[in-house]
Amino acid sequence: MGDFVNQQWGENLDETIEKLKNTFKKSILSIVKFRGETTIVVEPTNLHNILEFLKEDGFNYLVDVSSAHFPEREEIELLYLVRDLISKRQLRVKTSLSVEEPRINSASDIWPGANWMEREVYDLMGVIFEGHPDLRRILMPEDFEDFPLRKEYPMEGDDEYRNFLRPGEGE
Repeated sequence: MGDFVNQQWGENLDETIEKLKNTFKKSILSIVKFRGETTIVVEPTNLHNILEFLKEDGFNYLVDVSSAHFPEREEIELLYLVRDLISKRQLRVKTSLSVEEPRINSASDIWPGANWMEREVYDLMGVIFEGHPDLRRILMPEDFEDFPLRKEYPMEGDDEYRNFLRPGEGE
């Protein structure tokens, strides 16, 4: 039991990475190892197949789905963090989507827990997850038109939904 507890997340990925490289040669853009984490950067067109492959390879837990907006590149990066709870392997799978057309296949058919995580990314960043069973706003009002985690979203209030007060206002 002691070896299992002391093992770091992200170790023992070499075999999985080799299988991924052999199976998805053109879809693996890069593999980045940094501070004990391994990130595989993939083409968005094959993300769903890669996530299915990882699930079949033992990555039985979807930890998180997150995103970041890069307006200077006109991209939204999408990141899936997957984990194998038995062997303690952990892997980050990242892809980039166009801000103009941020669409990707949903992973909710692979990990049902992706449902709410993808809804949050949709609601706050505007990524459309094709095939999602219930893609609707989860945090913002249904009639809200913007995506508050995109960097062009105004931080100062200019409509009924924004309640930003400058220092000294509202006292």
